[in-house]
Amino acid sequence: MSKEDEKEKVQAENTTNDAAEKVAEEQKKEESDKTPQQEQNDAVQDLKQQLDSMNDRYLRLMAEFDNYKKRVNRDYERLVESANEKLMLDLVDVRENFDRAIRSGETGNDYTVLFDGIKLIYNKFESVLSKNGLEVFADIGDVFDPQIHDALMKTPHPTIPEDHISDIYEKGYRLKGNVIKHAKVIVSSGAPQPAAD
Repeated sequence: MSKEDEKEKVQAENTTNDAAEKVAEEQKKEESDKTPQQEQNDAVQDLKQQLDSMNDRYLRLMAEFDNYKKRVNRDYERLVESANEKLMLDLVDVRENFDRAIRSGETGNDYTVLFDGIKLIYNKFESVLSKNGLEVFADIGDVFDPQIHDALMKTPHPTIPEDHISDIYEKGYRLKGNVIKHAKVIVSSGAPQPAAD
């Protein structure tokens, strides 16, 4: 490259640098020439942009949350359906056993065999309910608890102490620890008082 070419190149660079400096100086001058009203308008415009950006983020987040809720509800419904399906399959076995017992009772005359079959089916039914979290409560002699027992009446009993269960009208049931049906019981009022002469 010749010296003249180098000079021209340096002059072109200087001219470009000078032009850039002039543009920067003009921008600074324009910024310094802004009135307080223009500065305020610029600040308002910046705040509006920030608000629009935050609004957009908020709307996206709300849409994502709504989709999450729908997905959780769908999953919960599927879970309940599959749990019901499992229980129904267990109960179908018990139903099939009842069908066999009924057919056997219709053709045979030996009711002791039928009764034994019914007891076996009952035990199977109890095990299905127990396996699925059902617990039976209330026995004669238990302490009466108004939180889980409904007292139908209070009567004297020669051997069972006062405020204890002397008879059971209906058993109570818990499902996985939660009472779903209160026991209906008769409560002892203690030993009968001897009649006064």
